[in-house]
Amino acid sequence: MFLKKFKSLYKFKKYYKQYYKLIILLFIVMFLASGLGVFVSFLMSEQLIGITNEQTQKAIDYTIYILVAITIHHINWFLWSKFHFSLTKKISNDIRQDIVKNLLNTKYSTISKKETGYYIERINDDVNEISSFLGNVAGGFVDMITNLTFLIIIYFLSWQLGLFFTIGISILFIIESIKVSLDVKNLEMVKNATEKMNSGFNEIVYGIKDIKGFGIKEEVNNKLQKVNEDLLNKTYKKEVQFSLISRLGTYCQWIIDAVLVFVTMLWLLPQGHVTIVILILVFNYKSLMYDTVSYFSKIKSYYVNGDYYAQRILEIIDAHDLECFGNNQNKIVNGQIQFKNLSFNYDNKQIFNNLNMSIPPNTLNVLIGDSGSGKSTLFYLLTKYYEIEDGKIYVDNIDINDYSEKTLRNDICIVNQEPFIFCDTIYNNIKIVKTDATEDEIYNACKLANIHNEILNFENGYNTVMFEGGSNLSGGQKQRIELARALLKDSKIILLDEPTSALDFNNQQKLFQILVNLKNNKTIFIIAHKLNNFDIFDNVYCIKDNKIIKFK
Repeated sequence: MFLKKFKSLYKFKKYYKQYYKLIILLFIVMFLASGLGVFVSFLMSEQLIGITNEQTQKAIDYTIYILVAITIHHINWFLWSKFHFSLTKKISNDIRQDIVKNLLNTKYSTISKKETGYYIERINDDVNEISSFLGNVAGGFVDMITNLTFLIIIYFLSWQLGLFFTIGISILFIIESIKVSLDVKNLEMVKNATEKMNSGFNEIVYGIKDIKGFGIKEEVNNKLQKVNEDLLNKTYKKEVQFSLISRLGTYCQWIIDAVLVFVTMLWLLPQGHVTIVILILVFNYKSLMYDTVSYFSKIKSYYVNGDYYAQRILEIIDAHDLECFGNNQNKIVNGQIQFKNLSFNYDNKQIFNNLNMSIPPNTLNVLIGDSGSGKSTLFYLLTKYYEIEDGKIYVDNIDINDYSEKTLRNDICIVNQEPFIFCDTIYNNIKIVKTDATEDEIYNACKLANIHNEILNFENGYNTVMFEGGSNLSGGQKQRIELARALLKDSKIILLDEPTSALDFNNQQKLFQILVNLKNNKTIFIIAHKLNNFDIFDNVYCIKDNKIIKFK
């Protein structure tokens, strides 16, 4: 099969296969529309003959036939557009679902190394190209076959003119092939530059506070300007080369037309090989035959570009860096944590070396240490954001690699230092961790997190919609909403990464009191850069020189 030559593109066959009925309808209306196009051209030829020979009634009859045929022709193309859009929508939805599904199952360490533009380009433009592939190719193919029919008709009218156009169209085919090849070579450069541009723009949106706060607008603008200039230069190169080859094709068409006039006037007409009527018909079909070349170019580019887009999408869908979990679905009952002979390197830098530590169940624990010492990394290993390289981590004497994803994510909850807030209501932002939670459960969690009253003071209370990234919340409010999530989730083990970093003194004290009350039936582990009071903690650990020292 021809499609198998494009291996990446061929893998998307499964997305189209399930909509075969819609595809059949698409092809039926497309062939009807195409056939009517040829039929209309025949009717117009008969109409022209009637007018030329002063056969008035024949001209009138064929005019009526033309109007009817044109109406049906356009109705069929409307139906084609309708079925095409429907198919495209379904295919794009299925592909995006698979992208999101695989992205959510990909290791955090892999995702964090990619720029946001890498994913945005693939889930938007690339998916759109793939989802519309079949409709575009089918439409172009039928149009090309239709217009080649006109070349066959010309052979019946005059084999000399048919041979002439065959040679001319062959030359145009060569030019169009060169154009497609050059366009594909430049496509990858433009795509990569576009990804960097998207990532740079995202940095401005998400980092606007720091950009303004440090007065670095000019520096950031200059940085983005360089990326933008790179994109413009590569786009300019792509478009100029494309335009140059396209203009060369048009130039050749004009040359063919000029030679055609010369040949017909000096040879074909004087020799009686063609008549004026046939010549008029040929000139009427001429532009349609030239369109055959452009349709060929489009079809080839659909396949070549489509294979490139498919390859980019498959980088996500067929990602091999997927999270691995075990089959143990038993709940974590006690909450005892043990790190045994744990070693870990990140970007060729040693973080832990033969680390051993045991955290008793139902205790309040704190881990301190210098920035970059590996405090957050320890949490990421415990929650399997990072894969363990050497050593073991046990929870209730079971290797965390043996736990199922559901058990691990439900019974171990991490409150991040920089919580993510969805573009949704405050209520839904909290409820998302427990979709069957009642209103009272959500309110109680917020009260425990000391955020309930502040939420009520918002204009729409719990129904207040958060801006992107929660920009209409303070850092402390974000952290307490994240804490409310953890309390609502009611996990056996709660990990808090710098939970006091954005809290004032009063809210810190209230948080500590909440944690002291919770430790009766939960294991709580806190990361802190520094603390003045360790009295409330059962155990105090410090990371130093890739090892952990217990102070208390």
